[in-house]
Amino acid sequence: MKKLTGSRQQRGFTLVELSIVLVVVGLLFAAVVKGQEVVDSAKAQKLINDIKSTEALIQKFVQIKSRMPGDCNADGLIDFPADQVTRFDVDNSARANLYDYTTSQKTFAANGTDIDGDVHRGCAQQNGGAYTSADAAGTNNWLNDMKLAGLVSDSVPNRTFAKQVNEDFLFVGNVTDNSGSSAQAAKYNAIIIQNVPQWMARQVATAINGTDANSNRGRVRQLVRDGSNGSYVPLWSTVEGDADVMRDAMVSVVYFFDRIPATNTN
Repeated sequence: MKKLTGSRQQRGFTLVELSIVLVVVGLLFAAVVKGQEVVDSAKAQKLINDIKSTEALIQKFVQIKSRMPGDCNADGLIDFPADQVTRFDVDNSARANLYDYTTSQKTFAANGTDIDGDVHRGCAQQNGGAYTSADAAGTNNWLNDMKLAGLVSDSVPNRTFAKQVNEDFLFVGNVTDNSGSSAQAAKYNAIIIQNVPQWMARQVATAINGTDANSNRGRVRQLVRDGSNGSYVPLWSTVEGDADVMRDAMVSVVYFFDRIPATNTN
């Protein structure tokens, strides 16, 4: 038997072989990165579609009932104070519990009657016919109204319907503007989207506002997360004054689908 020489036993990769391996690894890495970009873009588009479809349902309800869903006294303002829902990441379960999660119960309850005469959960009668919404019960008012109007299926739990692509929830109600640009304590109908990554919020702002340059003006704004009203973070690059946050930092976003607060020039 012919014995292999030492040089043949120790033969390694040639430069050509190493180059081919590096090229293949580079192509695989580029494919993974591109694939993640496609996934991220799809998630952002799903959120944009959810916001716009929710707005479309609200406008359809207005056409049918001549009032906003969840507006128990038909004064033009949705009664639920959506900006008072806690906005911190750790309270996801608390936000989930604000929405009904059963299809066995009725979509309304006999503890109040709204302007149309429908028995309605969360609309409590006060002072000879005026109605208001308790914070917890009022969360469901807009969706219960949609179900009563036949715009949302009774078989869909409210919690499931309100869940957004980033595993948190959107809320429909009023926001008390505190930017210093609008009339003091002015209230606006809005959709609040809780806890989405900053990069996703910026894509939503670009799609709806036309730009993501500032986060305190236009229809889409970034809500300050430690407040209980409509205060806005001035730039998407900052969160609560921290300029060193990552693109995946969670933010809460408000979308004014009806009137828009005055532009904050600060």
